[in-house]
Amino acid sequence: PAEALLKKIRKLDINRICPNCGSESSTNLGFGSVCVKFKTFVCDLCKTSHQAISHRVKSVSMSEWTMDEVKELTIDRMGGNEAALHVWLGNAPPIGGRYAGGRRPKKGDGVDVFIYFRLL
Repeated sequence: PAEALLKKIRKLDINRICPNCGSESSTNLGFGSVCVKFKTFVCDLCKTSHQAISHRVKSVSMSEWTMDEVKELTIDRMGGNEAALHVWLGNAPPIGGRYAGGRRPKKGDGVDVFIYFRLL
């Protein structure tokens, strides 16, 4: 049951767009990774970036998920990419935009840009 709900949440249109860089999932299934700290579905480059700064990232298909963990990804619990765009990234510059410490990553950037992007 937890995996079925996870698949359903993963396929939502908003969860198929990476909240960090704006990349769209290349499949109808959505992204295969979840940043646990921010409860977001992220692309592979952003996944690597989160891991580089010690954020826990779980695989949708290769990890075991409890129902409680999956429920944390719902909008009711302030999870998912829509909530992240309002809560964590609400004051961030637009995708690719500059801020005092650098530039927010955009699709096609190298992983170094992703690693140095900090949430405002």
